[in-house]
Amino acid sequence: MTEILSDTTQLANARTDMALERSVMAAERTLLAWIRTALALISFGFTLGKLAQALDSATVRLLPGREMDIVGVAYYLVVLGTLALVVAAVQNRIEVRALARQGVTRRPGLAFLVAVLLSVFGMFAFTDLVTRF
Repeated sequence: MTEILSDTTQLANARTDMALERSVMAAERTLLAWIRTALALISFGFTLGKLAQALDSATVRLLPGREMDIVGVAYYLVVLGTLALVVAAVQNRIEVRALARQGVTRRPGLAFLVAVLLSVFGMFAFTDLVTRF
């Protein structure tokens, strides 16, 4: 009887460990999805900004009677993408730390490093648009 309980306990522990590992991988996939989204926003905003600088007179109609310079839309997209990436990286770090307290071995996340580097890239893109290099 003791062997059956021991085997059952080991099986339950193995399942718990696998569930925690799946949670870590899910958190990493979520961060990667945010990286793709933020990169698209930053790239599109930067491209719009550079195109608007070349055209020098582009406006966008937001609501009836309201117009915005396309450079303003570009700033908005770059800032939105960068902020989304920073928030996603912080959220990922919080989730991974919570899982580490439950016993998951922490390993350096490549996705987190990419998120941080792309956040810096987003700040440079915004600076480039604002200073009009």
